[in-house]
Amino acid sequence: MAYKRTKRRRGRRGRKDKNERRRGRRRGGLITKILISGNFTIDILNDKEQLGGPPLYSGYAIYKLGGEPYIYSIIGKDFNFKIPTFLKIFAIVKDENTTRFEHQLKGQQRNLILLSRPKGKIKLNLVDNRFSGIIINPVCQEIDLSYMPQIPIALDIQGFIRDCSEGEKIKYKKAVLPSSNSYLVFHSNIEEFESSGLTIEQLYNLGFKELLISYNEEGFELYTREGSRFLKTTNVGTYKTGTGDILLASYFFYRINGLDPYTSSLKSKKVVEDFSNSDYQELLQLM
Repeated sequence: MAYKRTKRRRGRRGRKDKNERRRGRRRGGLITKILISGNFTIDILNDKEQLGGPPLYSGYAIYKLGGEPYIYSIIGKDFNFKIPTFLKIFAIVKDENTTRFEHQLKGQQRNLILLSRPKGKIKLNLVDNRFSGIIINPVCQEIDLSYMPQIPIALDIQGFIRDCSEGEKIKYKKAVLPSSNSYLVFHSNIEEFESSGLTIEQLYNLGFKELLISYNEEGFELYTREGSRFLKTTNVGTYKTGTGDILLASYFFYRINGLDPYTSSLKSKKVVEDFSNSDYQELLQLM
């Protein structure tokens, strides 16, 4: 599919949004529908509550690129937020608690304290082939991988390696993942990857075709069977939350729509930089 850069014009917001939606159409005029499985979070920072989690950030990236983001998540009775209207609901499981984190910042160090989590699990056997692909991105062990959907899969390791004990700081443990022929892309930041006990070769053997390893503000590395390439961040923004979810979702979106891995990584790098610098303001307005 050919993508054309659209110039921004003052007072022509509607035209820009219309062009973005056209870019989300696959060959044959079908809209790219991507399911995001993983929990919303209630993030407490400086005594203020904020909605977060992969459904929000990955969903926003897919929406901005013209696709249709669907969510499969668990929320508790303490969930007092309105789910943004750009997210379409595939399934919401009700529980006693929502995943709730306290973010403790000390200089450059951030500690993540788990305050509560739901007891239920997201079961992927409900997922069918109406979707172009699925992003599997748990925050705290909430996804059951005993059944793997037979559609392209993007997977983030973060919630699979977290030792989730309520009232304690999040620690990491070794990852255990099933193999699957449906895997397309794996994502992790470098700290999580090194803590997971996994190697690049092991991930290929599990079935992943491409890997994205993030290095925070420095950029990320793309791995394929043909080799690896580092994509350096050239426009560092001020908003850091959710950038890994934005990266994985936008890369996956471009790959599903037929772009090659390197072109997809270049385009998704720009999506992340735009979000970190300015687009996050639109998301905050939509929440």
